[in-house]
Amino acid sequence: MLRGYWKETKRPIYSAALILPFFLIYHGGILFLRTTYINGADALIMRILSSLSVNSIFASALVLITSFVVWQVRTKAKWKLQAPKLTVLFLECLLCALALFFLLGWFSVYLAGWVTPLEASAPKFRGIHGRMTKLVLYCGAGIYEELLFRGALLGGLLVLFKNVLRVKNTPAGVWAAVLASLLFSLFHYIGPTGDSFVIASFLQRFLAGIYFSALFIGRGFGVAAASHAMYDILVGLIK
Repeated sequence: MLRGYWKETKRPIYSAALILPFFLIYHGGILFLRTTYINGADALIMRILSSLSVNSIFASALVLITSFVVWQVRTKAKWKLQAPKLTVLFLECLLCALALFFLLGWFSVYLAGWVTPLEASAPKFRGIHGRMTKLVLYCGAGIYEELLFRGALLGGLLVLFKNVLRVKNTPAGVWAAVLASLLFSLFHYIGPTGDSFVIASFLQRFLAGIYFSALFIGRGFGVAAASHAMYDILVGLIK
């Protein structure tokens, strides 16, 4: 029964259903709040697309939706999903987020300068409007940082190591996860809103990258993205 759950919930339709609430909160929130702030990974994707003459505030959303459609067509998976399994899947993501929360909380006891991946690179918002803006950005971080660093970068590195360099599955996964996580961590120190480099926060983000890479490889994009968003929201609630 458990094996059937693992296999069933790795289908693209479950990933799409998992991230849909965060997707709606992020893009709907940006329009409703009229904020000029967007997630850094979303901004980077939009910049890359603008260099290809694709200019739209929904450019990243189109990439995400197109990726799901291609994934669905290539795998020839069923479009139907079961509500009970989707509910359990949401709870699984929440447990994954809580596990990372306590893991990095334990880690922070031994290293100074504990900051969250999103908090460090975002302005310090105040008031109810500011808290809503942070919630919106947390949801965007879960989706677009996972799309960029796990879906595109980690996925591309796995193809490179396994299909081009002919590295075996396990070492290929390890090397790809390490490299993608290093770049994921460094990304938070780039640009005008980037944080000042601190070894403790760098290591924390690197560990978070390894964690999300493991979720991506083992459970798929949807679980990694939803767990990432839930983790950021959890941390935001206690700040």
